Amino acid sequence: MARADSLLSWLARWFALSLLLGGTVGALLSARRDATLWDFANNTAISILFSASIGLPTMLAFRGLRSRLAGRPELTQWLAYFGILLAMTAVGALAASLVLVAAGRLSLDALWSGYRRGLQISLAIAVPVTVAVGTFSKLRARLATTEASLHAKELERQRALGLATEARLASLESRVRPHFLFNALNSAIALIPEDPARAEQLLVRLASLLRFSLDAAPATVSLGDELRIATDYLEIERVRYGDRLRFEIDVPSELRGAAIPAFAIQTVIENSVKYAVSARKAGARIAVRARRDGARLRLEITDDGPGFTGPVWLPGHGLDGLRARLDALYGPSARLIAGVAAPGDRGGASVTIEVPGDLPGEPGGDAARAIT
Repeated sequence: MARADSLLSWLARWFALSLLLGGTVGALLSARRDATLWDFANNTAISILFSASIGLPTMLAFRGLRSRLAGRPELTQWLAYFGILLAMTAVGALAASLVLVAAGRLSLDALWSGYRRGLQISLAIAVPVTVAVGTFSKLRARLATTEASLHAKELERQRALGLATEARLASLESRVRPHFLFNALNSAIALIPEDPARAEQLLVRLASLLRFSLDAAPATVSLGDELRIATDYLEIERVRYGDRLRFEIDVPSELRGAAIPAFAIQTVIENSVKYAVSARKAGARIAVRARRDGARLRLEITDDGPGFTGPVWLPGHGLDGLRARLDALYGPSARLIAGVAAPGDRGGASVTIEVPGDLPGEPGGDAARAIT
């Protein structure tokens, strides 16, 4: 039904165009002082006849040829359309001339002279009209493609923002869970008599962590901001776990302005604290490293705990959510790799995040290294 409606709409547009062109040509051919209304009507009728004999078959041929030419070079498409146009114009003009002979409007002796005149007029009209219509169709198709692309990008942006909001809410949920919040507050209370300065610092870190989780930040943040929050989290947890929690942040200072998904590092670090530090009496060492690889940023978060002992990509869990956010923000240009850490890290778990983008500064600068 939709296809039939489309064809009827197309025929209606063709009919309206034929009337417009026929009337215009009839008026031009009758533009002499002694021309009568009959001359105008006669010339208009002949013009519409030529339009029907040439225009309708040509447009039907173009309609059938469009799908076959899709993806071909633009020059090839134009040559094919002009070839069809010339052939249809020659045949259509002859058919229209024969109809005029049959109707008694043109003598048989004057057939070829009338045919040549009609062919010249038809080509003078058909060529510029075809160029104009073809150019308009291509521009409209490009506009539709651009609009579809922008719509798809907007949907991806909204998806990325939605996933970032989910990550922020998940982070806030983990912050305000009674056991984390109470442990942090109890640690601060225990430190007040012995080390009030450290207790104050712990509360400042906790406030910063909660504020960062509550703020309506964009889908991406600077690497420096992400590291600051990750460090606050690790320092809060280290008050609880003591020497069982050891961490190292090895990130060149020139990379700290690079944009990464919000809570990308934080999500992985929380997994390490939960499954490596908390689960073992000896605790674990967590390392965060960042390097520039051409135009890409490579982040590595490793620990020397027991490693992944079950499925890594559990639906709805931290790493799966992080992978979804990377896909929404960067598509196939980003990667998230999870597995066993390198031998130099004494086994354990390893998560690598690779994102594209222009990175500030030049490689080779001094690294801002903190080992605790």
